[in-house]
Amino acid sequence: MAKRIYFISILVQFLFLAVNSFSAVSFKSYDFKKDIEYEIRFTNGDILTGYYSEFISTSDTTTGDAIKFSTNFGKATIYENQVASIFLLNDAYRHNHRIFLMPTAEAIKSNHFVGVYEMLFGYLGVGIDKCISITAGRTLIPMISSKEQITVGDIKVTALTEHYDSGETMSLAVGANLTFLNHDNKLTHFYINGTYHGNKSIVTAIIFAKTGANDFNTLHFYGNYLNMIYENGSVGVGLGLDTKLSEWKGIRLIGELWNKSVLVPTDSGVLLGLRTCNTQLAADFGIAFFLQPMFIPFASFSWTPF
Repeated sequence: MAKRIYFISILVQFLFLAVNSFSAVSFKSYDFKKDIEYEIRFTNGDILTGYYSEFISTSDTTTGDAIKFSTNFGKATIYENQVASIFLLNDAYRHNHRIFLMPTAEAIKSNHFVGVYEMLFGYLGVGIDKCISITAGRTLIPMISSKEQITVGDIKVTALTEHYDSGETMSLAVGANLTFLNHDNKLTHFYINGTYHGNKSIVTAIIFAKTGANDFNTLHFYGNYLNMIYENGSVGVGLGLDTKLSEWKGIRLIGELWNKSVLVPTDSGVLLGLRTCNTQLAADFGIAFFLQPMFIPFASFSWTPF
């Protein structure tokens, strides 16, 4: 088993290097705009943000064409052979399709990822085209039988995305998820959410409804039973925030407010934490607290390899 995992990890790294090696950048294929901020990732791993200034055509097939790029440190001349990828600054943040638990209305697209919640719940997400996002996960709790593990699947369709000249976007999505609390108990939800993606912050609002499941469910862990009442037809709401901390690059504040039934305001919870991330890795740490009252620390780690 260990040899198989080692072989798979080596294969994934090889594929990642291969994709980076053969994805040549051509500046002529970009529709650069001078008033929008870009992020350039260099082949050596460095990252630079700034504004496009000028295109320079060259006959050197080794370096390729060049662009003038305005940064806080002045103008830089950048050649094609130095660049791994170029993104609009808003698009460069590859974890925008989720906050912590809450999905945003933005699609996963090509930012496929794998991750783990609380070191006990493995999950993955894939994007299909520019509108369909599929995520799935399952608990990996030791000494618990397979029929008592929790399994979750979610599909989301980003139906509308509006782009503005300032670089901001507004998105609208619909989705559904199915959760098996164990072999005998399941929950289903349908939801609609909207997301504003600004130059600094991402704000998401969501409305969801529980459908087609029992009002009374029972969780099993190590022979212990936890009863949960969640009425069929309940309508809940949520609000999420993901914002940059201007003082620290790569560190963001994330927060979620949930209410599982608008008829019961006390059925609410708040998650507040920090995300440290780059273009491939993200780690979330924080505290979830509920009106019961209850406090639970949370953590997750995700990897977006390609």
